[in-house]
Amino acid sequence: MSIGLVYLARGKDDGLISAKKFFDAYTAFPPGCSHELIVIAKGWTDMQERYKLEQLTQLHSASIVDLPDDGFDWGAYMRLVPSLTHDWLCFLNTHSRPRVNGWLNFLRIAANTHDDIGAVGATASWGSIAQLPRLPSLSSETQTPFLYPLRLIRNTIRFVVNLRYFPAFPNPHLRSNAFIVRRSLFLDFASTHKIPSSKHEAYMLESGRAGFTIFLTNQGFRTLVASADGRVSGHDQWINSGTFRCPNQPGLLVEDNQTIAYENADSHTKNILEMDAWNHKFN
Repeated sequence: MSIGLVYLARGKDDGLISAKKFFDAYTAFPPGCSHELIVIAKGWTDMQERYKLEQLTQLHSASIVDLPDDGFDWGAYMRLVPSLTHDWLCFLNTHSRPRVNGWLNFLRIAANTHDDIGAVGATASWGSIAQLPRLPSLSSETQTPFLYPLRLIRNTIRFVVNLRYFPAFPNPHLRSNAFIVRRSLFLDFASTHKIPSSKHEAYMLESGRAGFTIFLTNQGFRTLVASADGRVSGHDQWINSGTFRCPNQPGLLVEDNQTIAYENADSHTKNILEMDAWNHKFN
């Protein structure tokens, strides 16, 4: 079982800082199994910083591939995969950082437990962009009460429009911050989907009606989540995996900007984020 570990290093938005944080975490928390590290350099217009990124990759015996700065994360993965030959590919986005020792090995073991497993993620969600409209808070509208019905109408319209592209809750899907997938399956997925040209299209690839998780399901493959305690969870147990938007996120293998934002949020914001992901408040 050969594994290609693909890290997407974007040159924008403090890209070198993010890359250094990734490599620091990659060193502090060893992957735990054999792999080839490939770094996608995307959008590096500052050649001095691009050179520093290349030095980082060389220090970690990684190869580097330059790709166009479009298509979001999914587009970069879809462009790269045809040139790779590994059995499995693990993708990490710009803000992903390993959090526990052996994190890649946890994903590898879970992926290798049965022939019908198509992909394993470090995190997943039941949430949907086509969220049922929630009643706006009356307290927030006390100064402008006429906005209350307007916002309710807006939320309803948004739900109806999004429902065309996204299943309503529950919409189980792997998050694209860190997941391992059979290369052959990802090639099939890439060949039947276009590279996204907008954020909305990128969301559709992650969690839409024709998105990655549903694509694998329709091909007869399961998608799982691996936790830091060695547990492997199917769709119905993702809420209990301890990996995403739950108290302390103890099962999290790879953190990213969303898991960090949850950990740093106040209790009210955490409840909102938990509802978005699971339609459940943990506290």
